[in-house]
Amino acid sequence: MPIEDVKAEDLRYEILNEKHDLSSFDCSVEDEMGLNEFIHKEALQFQKENLGVTYLFYYSNIIVGFATIAMSQLEIKETKNLLSLKTNIKFFPALMIGRLGISKDYRHRNLGENICYWCVSQAKQLSEKIGCKLIIVMTNDEKSDFYKNCRFDLLPKCEKKEKKWMYLQVPEK
Repeated sequence: MPIEDVKAEDLRYEILNEKHDLSSFDCSVEDEMGLNEFIHKEALQFQKENLGVTYLFYYSNIIVGFATIAMSQLEIKETKNLLSLKTNIKFFPALMIGRLGISKDYRHRNLGENICYWCVSQAKQLSEKIGCKLIIVMTNDEKSDFYKNCRFDLLPKCEKKEKKWMYLQVPEK
């Protein structure tokens, strides 16, 4: 029997706090980016220091994924000829997906895409309230295809590097 995709409307999210029990959450399969260590050992402190906010995503009352988002910026010269503005500025304001992890038991069910698009919707809301032009993420070769499928583009200077910065322009209204 094929594994069914999880629909975005079947997910709910909460901001991580000390009361959450993460003991059964494991995203350690192919975890080159250190996501498991981050969620179990660093995310709360990261949040306490206002470096980013981690959102836990639930499906049927089970934590199936998380995303940590933070504010960032990207120098315009990095995207030369890729985005154009009439205004002369040096940096694009951006929302950074600092971490995005899916439980190993819920992989290949469309959860990563749903959480990624949720992050895009957060950037869209920010763009309307405080200004946000891009969504950025740092990834590696293996995971870059996932973000390409979510419509992210690779920064040209990162093509030959192990760690890759990717970006997506915040959708217009």
